[in-house]
Amino acid sequence: MGDGWREPVIGKKQRGQEELFVYCKLGDLVPEEHILKRVGRVIDLSWLREEVRERYCAENGRPGVDPEVALRLMLSGYLLGIAHDRELMREAA
Repeated sequence: MGDGWREPVIGKKQRGQEELFVYCKLGDLVPEEHILKRVGRVIDLSWLREEVRERYCAENGRPGVDPEVALRLMLSGYLLGIAHDRELMREAA
């Protein structure tokens, strides 16, 4: 073919980016000796959802925050000395 047309070269482009998704349990990212893991092993809050069920409306508005998660977040803030909600949410992330 003398008209200047070249067949495209198909190859694999090398990228320096790590994998987009990491497959692991979130709990594995927190060290075993962390205060919140130690507390989590001795506090059972499984009873809480049933205790506050009548305070949540399933048919109206946005879904509520899981009461167990909310209580654990508040406890975390207290134990870690975090007084501000936004700081607590950054730390939780």
